[in-house]
Amino acid sequence: MQDDGASPRATPHLTAAQQPREDGRPVGIPFRKGDPRINRKGRARTFEQFRTLAQRIAAKEIGDGAGNLITVGEAILRTWAKSKEPVLQKAFIEYAFGKVPDKLDTLGQLEPKTTLILHYGHEKEKRDAEHRRLSAEVPPGADRDS
Repeated sequence: MQDDGASPRATPHLTAAQQPREDGRPVGIPFRKGDPRINRKGRARTFEQFRTLAQRIAAKEIGDGAGNLITVGEAILRTWAKSKEPVLQKAFIEYAFGKVPDKLDTLGQLEPKTTLILHYGHEKEKRDAEHRRLSAEVPPGADRDS
């Protein structure tokens, strides 16, 4: 067999973009009558259709056990509100009052933080010498408010 650089599955009359994929599906070839790639079942249900169905179910009235009629949606929310599961409680609150912000806007509202610098024991002499040098440069009482 001669190695001409082409893949063994390449078809000479097709362009490079039309060569079959590794899984055998053709690329760039138009549909023909009876082509198995044609979707015979129609378009899949969309999310909007699913949402409409969920809303119809949530609006259905059921008994609450005390003789009152409530909707399925209301029953679910009441169950979430009474639940001991924090995830369900959070979901109830978010549906009732909106999603809790993930990020707090604190620009200009917080005071500058104090920085704590920890030194290892072998750095003590170097730190003390630096402290003595800086203390000599600053007159006594310069850090106090007048």
